[in-house]
Amino acid sequence: MNITGQIKRFIFKVNRFVDDRVISNIILYFRTRVTFFDKFIKVIEYHRGLYRYPNQMLGRKMDINFDKTDVLVFAAHPDDDILGIGTVLYRHRLKDEKIKVVFVTNGTAGNGESWYRRKDKAKNRANLRYHEGSLALAQIGVSKKDIYCLGLPDGGTQRYMKQMAVDITMLINKLNPNRVYVHGIEGGHIDHDMTSFAVKSTCHKLGYFNVFEYTQYYPAQPIGTEKVKFLSSTIDKTGVEMIEISEDERKIKRKMLSFHKSQGVDKYYRQGETIRKAELKNSDIELYRYCPISSSCLEPLVQDFQMNIFFSELTVLESENHSV
Repeated sequence: MNITGQIKRFIFKVNRFVDDRVISNIILYFRTRVTFFDKFIKVIEYHRGLYRYPNQMLGRKMDINFDKTDVLVFAAHPDDDILGIGTVLYRHRLKDEKIKVVFVTNGTAGNGESWYRRKDKAKNRANLRYHEGSLALAQIGVSKKDIYCLGLPDGGTQRYMKQMAVDITMLINKLNPNRVYVHGIEGGHIDHDMTSFAVKSTCHKLGYFNVFEYTQYYPAQPIGTEKVKFLSSTIDKTGVEMIEISEDERKIKRKMLSFHKSQGVDKYYRQGETIRKAELKNSDIELYRYCPISSSCLEPLVQDFQMNIFFSELTVLESENHSV
């Protein structure tokens, strides 16, 4: 039996006696402290044929509709868009603005991360999460053709930062949105922080500056908090807007969240919404300050990303030339 099979067999045996949450916490412990841990997992993912960018990414849906885009949303997981800015998006739709939503991960980690789960179960989970996300957004008139998924592993965005930059570059260049929304960096979830860092850094490199960030949850602000606030920051921020949500709007938000049945998040329908203009230039400072990954593990990720971000635009241009 190869090393991948041995690891899967070991985790399966452990899972008979230990809850998935415990396994996830153990994985998180090593991920945030051991530099080579995610490199090892990435080898397993490739070997199993789960994640081979760009054509073999579990749950990837990138049949891009290049028509008018007023608002482009980046959400790490299906349901983050509604929890973070569901009312904001509803108000954009009331003005007949065209919204497109990008789920960065496939949302497969609810019952354990995809790299050690059965492939068919992980695939079904990815399809379910996308389906739930599409149904939720349909309630405010966002069409399925305007909902994409990069297909990155839930809990593993840090392993695919360069690939994320290529996709973000293509989306910004091709869709040319009037406004972009993305998570803030706040230490609530690694995927949120990595998505925020990648989007803001890439937009800064592209010279696209109309980026807004939204707060969600972090250790001092649990999910479902009604009056949400951004973490204090050493970086100057302007234009913070706390959204006053009416009871009718809360009903709409609750209905949207109810379609994410696998997540049970409709109980958080009173989650508040606050947005602000994002500072793009120094997002690495926030990442080092708030992301739960240790500095020793973050540093090579950030340096590699910043060194290669220039080539993401070249990669997009090269792929376009080959497709002509």
